[in-house]
Amino acid sequence: MLRRHKTEEPIEPDYPTSRRLIIVDDLPEAGHLLGQLLRRVGYEVAEIGDHPTAINTLLDQPEPVAGVVASFTTAGTSAGLRLVDAFRNHHRQELNTVRVLLISDQPRQQIFCLQAGADAILLRPFSGDELVEATIAMITRPESERVPYRRAMVAQVKQQQTEESDGNLGPRSVAGQFV
Repeated sequence: MLRRHKTEEPIEPDYPTSRRLIIVDDLPEAGHLLGQLLRRVGYEVAEIGDHPTAINTLLDQPEPVAGVVASFTTAGTSAGLRLVDAFRNHHRQELNTVRVLLISDQPRQQIFCLQAGADAILLRPFSGDELVEATIAMITRPESERVPYRRAMVAQVKQQQTEESDGNLGPRSVAGQFV
């Protein structure tokens, strides 16, 4: 018979274990749909319409929040970048490390988003399964891997953009006409 030995101290994971999320979207209907998708898989979700309210909500929470899903359906990716920047440069330390999944409709801005400190990027259009997978990956990524992950993703996006630009030379002209 095999004996199992208990460890003296429980091993604490290097990532948030909370199932609480904040969704920030300036279109209430879109935020509500994202919230419904994440509630179905067991997350407790607060839906918020702007980044100042998101900051105040995070600071007022008695229990930790695992992360923020920022979409900004109407204002676009630039509003999401402002949110990430507000978190990363806030004078309260607990906001500097908030995990942020940024939903973007502009593939060309992925590098800016990652360099600004977004922990994950999800490009529109996406499925509910992709949203859940990206959220789980963002939350469970160990703290020590967040910056290396962003660097690797920046390199990957740059490589994809280089390959796209090499393969897409734009419209060619033949005898002064575009083909």
